[in-house]
Amino acid sequence: MPSLSDAKALNASYASTYRPTALFVGGTSGCGQGTAEAFARATQGRAHILICGRNREAAESITSGFPKHAESKYEFVECDATLMKNVVKAAAEVKRKISEAEGKAKLNYLVLSQGIMTMNGFDPTSDGIDTRLALSFYSRWKFVDELLPLLESATSDGEEARIMTILAPGVSGGPLDTSDLGLKKNYSSGLARKHGPAYTDNFIAEYSSRYPAISFIHIFPGLVNTPLFNNLPWYLRLTFTFLGFVMARSIQDCGEYMTSALLNPEYKTGGFWLSSDGSPVPKEKLHVDDQDARRQLVEHYTKEVAI
Repeated sequence: MPSLSDAKALNASYASTYRPTALFVGGTSGCGQGTAEAFARATQGRAHILICGRNREAAESITSGFPKHAESKYEFVECDATLMKNVVKAAAEVKRKISEAEGKAKLNYLVLSQGIMTMNGFDPTSDGIDTRLALSFYSRWKFVDELLPLLESATSDGEEARIMTILAPGVSGGPLDTSDLGLKKNYSSGLARKHGPAYTDNFIAEYSSRYPAISFIHIFPGLVNTPLFNNLPWYLRLTFTFLGFVMARSIQDCGEYMTSALLNPEYKTGGFWLSSDGSPVPKEKLHVDDQDARRQLVEHYTKEVAI
């Protein structure tokens, strides 16, 4: 099992012949923030980093602490990712900013961590998608779809192209349930906690088979002391605050682990489902081999995110 010192050592060993471009969606707080910060340290500031979220002030505060290098470029892209039209708009801005800075539209690393922790019932956005699932699954893969040409452009230049979604691989507990995709018939927070990760597990399998030159990673961050707990009822907030103090890893330590998985040479291309220390999740927990179920999920997703 890799230790924190192992993760830090791998990150410190990172070297690149080109200035990498990375986008962190949900990078204004929590695991996304920690991963963006660790990535900036790994590159020693020789990177073009874009942070996408709702809070410009938070993003600028984070990037102000990044290492400074002659080739540093740090930018913010605003997006409320609960709505698919906002994702399309933000992705277009990302393309424009990268093209202006790099001379062509290419992206090396895409990290997705947007989400909320809530005990609420089905809470549809104006797209008709539950807010929790919109953030943890639909908007993340909408970003992937919009930005895949930029990642493919990087691979055509012989550069790395990796996509990481930070959630919870291998927690579905069984085969993909296609009878209520999107949980519009029978919703509970417990089901949502399983369905979002289950959909993601299957999309990692699907997309890695379609795009073999790109790395697709679904990783669990572990118990992390993040602002996500603030959305819970007070009695649960107290419990998680205590657990966070006693057991949870810090945002910074989480970021080191996430970045070491993002940069690990073993995960250069293909599909990967990883635990909180970056080691593989046992295959029997994934339930991703049902081709017909995957097809139904892809068809459902395509219909839901169309604008």
